[in-house]
Amino acid sequence: MDNALNKLEKQLSTQKLINGVLLGGLVALGALQLYQASAPKVFDEISVERINIIEKSGFNRMVLANSERSPGVDKYGKEVWRSEEARPGMIFYNDEGTENGGFVFRGHKKDGQVDHGLHISFDRYNQDQTLMMQHIEQGDYQLSGLTVMDRSDQEMDFAKVREYLEASKAGDTATAEAIYAQLEKDKQLGTYRAFYGTLNGDAKLQLHDTDGNKRIQMVVTESGEAKLEFLDEKGQVILRLPEGTN
Repeated sequence: MDNALNKLEKQLSTQKLINGVLLGGLVALGALQLYQASAPKVFDEISVERINIIEKSGFNRMVLANSERSPGVDKYGKEVWRSEEARPGMIFYNDEGTENGGFVFRGHKKDGQVDHGLHISFDRYNQDQTLMMQHIEQGDYQLSGLTVMDRSDQEMDFAKVREYLEASKAGDTATAEAIYAQLEKDKQLGTYRAFYGTLNGDAKLQLHDTDGNKRIQMVVTESGEAKLEFLDEKGQVILRLPEGTN
């Protein structure tokens, strides 16, 4: 009897040891999996059509996408506008999940004509772009420069902009013009205040008043002529230096 009990105790001790080793192994394996799940992943190369960088709230902070998967315009985390024109590149969002700028780019040649552009912009809160750096080539038109705009403190009225685009596309000129006039009156379209860059070969610095009228212009033309102009609110030159230049 004693021998049988001793044998049974040894078997139980052995089984406990085996169980302990298995349990320790399972704990170690679980810990390893948790570590691997939270550890940063390293890739030599990755090919994707879209990457969303999000906050804990689920709101986008930044989206990188190709043409087909480029995002619409988000406001408070919900899409409120989607243009027919794709926006391949990188879109930025504020803390509330609302778009507030981005870097988009495109370019191709069709029937011998270049249509090429790169554009980085920063928006006013719940409005549109106020600071833009861009390079554009479209046929004979070429621009490279920095543009500053004023934007209304009223939130962008995307519904009204959509109405304008739909009326224009349908050929309803009267409705489109009426909507455009209202958008312009409400300063929803923005007002140009400053430009520095080159336009079709001329280097320019232009300053505008709060109504968007050009008031000061400094130019060095493609041929090398330099001039400084002061203009009234109607665009008429009131002083040009040097005098006698065109």
